[in-house]
Amino acid sequence: MAKVPEVGTSAWRREGGDDDHFCPGCGTRQQLVARYPWYFCADCLKLAEDHQGRRLVFQSPAPLGGMSWRYADAPERAVECAAVVCLIRNREVIVREARFGGFVAEPYNAPLRGHNIVRLSRAEQSRENRTTTAGPKPVPGTRR
Repeated sequence: MAKVPEVGTSAWRREGGDDDHFCPGCGTRQQLVARYPWYFCADCLKLAEDHQGRRLVFQSPAPLGGMSWRYADAPERAVECAAVVCLIRNREVIVREARFGGFVAEPYNAPLRGHNIVRLSRAEQSRENRTTTAGPKPVPGTRR
């Protein structure tokens, strides 16, 4: 797995900018990243969980990027996806691959569009979500 920077860390900060953003999860003052005006801090991203409270881990399956997720208590199985709708501090969020690597979580407030988006924030999936999550592929090198 490739090591990628997290949004809001020194790899993402612009020079001389003010801390003018607050994490929507915990209120911690953060550096503003114009592309992601409502991003959650790295500490809150580590609290991502599904509707049952199982902790999620996001990783890059290849050196050139991509996104996969797995349960923290099941490291042997990762699933590739485009985005994950999950919970951070009981708030629905969408986690995606950030533009220059890493992952970004933002409040979720729009209908799911696109393919390979996994919704883990609710027990039952709507008909729309069943079709968008059909057939996620395991990451090569992990067991099924």
